[in-house]
Amino acid sequence: MTHKELVEQAAKQLKRWNCLPICVEIASATSTNEIPDAIGFTAAHSILFECKATRSDFLKDKLKPFRIVPESGMGDFRFYLTNEGVIKSVDELPQGWGCYEIIDKKIKHKFGVRYDNAVPRPLLGSKINEIVIMRSWIRRNFK
Repeated sequence: MTHKELVEQAAKQLKRWNCLPICVEIASATSTNEIPDAIGFTAAHSILFECKATRSDFLKDKLKPFRIVPESGMGDFRFYLTNEGVIKSVDELPQGWGCYEIIDKKIKHKFGVRYDNAVPRPLLGSKINEIVIMRSWIRRNFK
């Protein structure tokens, strides 16, 4: 799948997890310049999907400042959504992250954190940056 198709699948998964709003590739004036591929919000937490179609794109992602300093990143739950085989082992994931893959056109958990809204949040997303994204989504959708 292309990056765009992965992002579409991530948004559909967030909808299945009862997120609202779901923000897709919204660039806004966050303190870290993070542009989440797909982030959704429930009443209790935020869920981020970072989509990676290729291994080289995944490897470059590790160098982003908000990956190096996890508390500056978005998402209480953070997941990569990839094509099959992009991430080789759980050891390649940042602490507190999970990996889902597209296999036979379906999203399957591969390793790391699994989403279950009953468990404690593995991370605490930057609420200031998440609010910036959410406000941007509201401005774009309710003119």
